Amino acid sequence: MPFDDQVNLWVVQSEGEIMLPRVMLPIIRGGKNGWFKLKDLVITDREITGSAAVNPFNNPKVRVDRITGTISIAGKAGNYSGRCQRYDPATEKRAF
Repeated sequence: MPFDDQVNLWVVQSEGEIMLPRVMLPIIRGGKNGWFKLKDLVITDREITGSAAVNPFNNPKVRVDRITGTISIAGKAGNYSGRCQRYDPATEKRAF
């Protein structure tokens, strides 16, 4: 079943966290304030990959294409794809 939602991704050096679409989250899950650590995080010039540590049985795979800006998430609750926008709070102006 298709769905629309927002994904937030935070990556600094070799660490990262992700806030997944709610529809992809099981009732029993870890995380902190909606954020899940990215395991097996690999950052190259072309892509960012890893898996979201939702719970011991559910670790959706995350891939961000750094050239095109596309993001894809594949997990037990379904698949998500979208387009990323870079956000730097130090340089971004507020929308309102």
